[in-house]
Amino acid sequence: MKNISEAEREAIISQAKSAVNDEPIDWFDQLYGMADRDSAIIPWARMYPNPIMMDWVEKNCHIGKALIIGCGLGDDAIGLENLGFSVTAFDISKHCIDWCKERFPKSNVNWLVGDILNPEQEWIGNFDLVVEIHILQAIPDGGIRERAAEQMPKLLNHNGQLLCIGRLDNGEQTIQPPPWPLQEDWLKRSFDMLTLTTFTEFVNQDSPNVTRYYAAWRKQV
Repeated sequence: MKNISEAEREAIISQAKSAVNDEPIDWFDQLYGMADRDSAIIPWARMYPNPIMMDWVEKNCHIGKALIIGCGLGDDAIGLENLGFSVTAFDISKHCIDWCKERFPKSNVNWLVGDILNPEQEWIGNFDLVVEIHILQAIPDGGIRERAAEQMPKLLNHNGQLLCIGRLDNGEQTIQPPPWPLQEDWLKRSFDMLTLTTFTEFVNQDSPNVTRYYAAWRKQV
């Protein structure tokens, strides 16, 4: 980790966020590039697998093929690989994917540059588990977020499961967006072609005023 002040960190994040109006998804690549391999610059980088995801998957999933949407620095993909999944992980940012490959050179995860708005044809109907963490909330509404959500159920095979984790809109957004917290009814409406199996609100100890959720759906044809 480089020696960088909190003010410098916030300035870099703010500069990347300022690109959202012009490039509502590509701003991710700008931030990863400006970070210059300093994970402290990436607000959502935990550097370990998401514990909510890991707990839910261990309790609810059979081992199979998994897809991580917007994989970030790769820890969630590695967590699923360690559970035995065959994992494909993609991000729109080439800087991000290159960083993942450097961090985990011995991993068998299939790291790819990709766009949820235009998923690879070979992904359609191919996965037992699709995971989206903090991605939908980082995409502005106005059609783009809806287009992203529309693609996700298509990636599931028969009986496949979709897991989403993010901020829930409780009317108390106090930070410069993104993220844009999501409304429960929007989420349920967006995936109403699937069977909702879990919708749970929770808070993290480090941000007790932020309402979060994890939700899961199953494809049943």
